[in-house]
Amino acid sequence: MPAEPVRTTDVAALALDYGDRLIVGTAREMHRAASARVFKATRVVGGRVPESLHDAVVTSVYGAISGALRVSSGSVRALAARGVGRPIETSRRGRLVVAAVNGLIGDELRALGDPQAITMAVRLEGDDVPAASWQLGEAFRDATSHPVIFVHGLCENDESWSNGAAAHGTTYPDRIAAETDGTPVLIRYNTGLHISENGQHLDALVQQIVAHWPVPVTRITLVGHSMGGLVARAATNHATASGQTWQHLVRDVVCLGTPHAGANLEKVAHLGSRLLTFWPESTPFSTLLEHRSAGIVDLRHGYITRDEWEGQDLTGQWGLDRIAAAPLPHAEYHFVAATLGASQGHPLSSVLGDLLVHFSSATGVGRTGPIVEGARFEYLPSAHHFALLNHPQVGDWLVEWLNARTRSPRALPAPRQA
Repeated sequence: MPAEPVRTTDVAALALDYGDRLIVGTAREMHRAASARVFKATRVVGGRVPESLHDAVVTSVYGAISGALRVSSGSVRALAARGVGRPIETSRRGRLVVAAVNGLIGDELRALGDPQAITMAVRLEGDDVPAASWQLGEAFRDATSHPVIFVHGLCENDESWSNGAAAHGTTYPDRIAAETDGTPVLIRYNTGLHISENGQHLDALVQQIVAHWPVPVTRITLVGHSMGGLVARAATNHATASGQTWQHLVRDVVCLGTPHAGANLEKVAHLGSRLLTFWPESTPFSTLLEHRSAGIVDLRHGYITRDEWEGQDLTGQWGLDRIAAAPLPHAEYHFVAATLGASQGHPLSSVLGDLLVHFSSATGVGRTGPIVEGARFEYLPSAHHFALLNHPQVGDWLVEWLNARTRSPRALPAPRQA
């Protein structure tokens, strides 16, 4: 029996729930901290009577707002349960909203059994494709023996790979299908979960794809944008550790703007949340910043295995203690890094990298050296993080790599500029 569709009313109810918890809750705690400082001076003259009266009024006001939001949320959820509201996944914009919500709080949605929590799946034209023989055969009637699996990044979905298609006239999947022997396979997943967990899910999904693909699989390529590159590496690592075999078919792992050594923007959010705890009035904003999904926190560290985060306070460390994950010996690793500036030395490039990921992290260079030994890398100047989802030069490189018939020894050459 198919699951009930997620409706616009479900999303409205979720917004009311989190408006109560985060926005109203943050305002209430900030008000409480500020009033405590003000009334500290009045206690000497008037005792605690003015403060008690103020607290009673404030509690009543915030309680009324919170109660109204909870009642509204319950009413909207009841409407959703009765089928009121348009299924949100019927529109591209609605699917993007679901993807973004999953990136922000997807771990919590999954824990609550919320219908908006995404389950990893193969996708085609905005719909899930079960990884079973008949369904894959129908969806990929022209399948070749070389599936090219695209893994999107944080708050993105399978349709993110078509960003800028109108301007460029094509996409990576289009070019793979037209110019190589590969068959593009797009997936969607809950980016709010731990990267290591999504790696485990991808391992299981690729096993199913290989087992039920319309023709025998002889080669696999993994292409990941941002977090997707970490998930791809996590999947091959998990497959190796659990004794699977599909990873032996992988010949290329392509990571586009992937924060192998951690993401600067997430580190800034972490630092900001720590600084805000120094003042009582700003502590509620610290709590707001700390309310980030497991997937986002993992990006600060670049963790791809469960052993790296299990039992650790990830909000209290910077993530310099990664566990080495050996690369597949028979696969080429291609890391593509971009910078906002026209060169690596440009001030914008030095400070912001591609806006979200620093150049050294995208090329897989950590504090103690390369995170993936032997990885090759390419450099795309004057480009931002999301341009890597669909860029003509990257498309050329993809076609070149997939059409390569011979492999030279892996090395770390100087970056080739676009």
